[in-house]
Amino acid sequence: MASGNLWNLTPPQPFISVSGTPTLKWEEWCEYFKNYISAIDDEEELSAEKKYKILLYCLGPGGLKVFKNINKKPRQEGQGDLYSNALEDLDNYYRPRVCVALDHYKFFHVKQGKDEPVEDYVAALKNLAINCKFGILHNELIRDQIVMQASNLSIQDNLWDKGESLLQEVIDIVKRAELTGRCAKEVLN
Repeated sequence: MASGNLWNLTPPQPFISVSGTPTLKWEEWCEYFKNYISAIDDEEELSAEKKYKILLYCLGPGGLKVFKNINKKPRQEGQGDLYSNALEDLDNYYRPRVCVALDHYKFFHVKQGKDEPVEDYVAALKNLAINCKFGILHNELIRDQIVMQASNLSIQDNLWDKGESLLQEVIDIVKRAELTGRCAKEVLN
């Protein structure tokens, strides 16, 4: 077992110093912190209790104050270790709450931009669909949005005829149509 911090890694900046304002979004800071713990854990094989103490230190004075306020519920025996429980409590406190109805609204109202490639549009739809909890309809609803909101009406007309096509088939059709359109513009210009 190594002694000390072999690489002399600097801990992440405190999540909340004295001011009460987080230095980064929780998700970003937590990722930095977990990477730091992972790096030093590889060389020191840290216990959950040691990781917990490092977490409390790295939260900073303001972060520790917040943590003490949100971490008042007693834990039952066998409900995980201090470190995992602390991260879970902080996640629950700092992660934004999901409003599925609002996420559905955003998803169903996003339109493909006039010159937006289908890959970018699909990426935007997939990103919006993350919190929508569509379940087994996930790919079908993305496909339907491509069909209903395609920016090129001739492509859209072609897609209506495809009915039960899979998501990837629809994406491929739109890609070919976009490529054909770009080639036609180049030839005409």
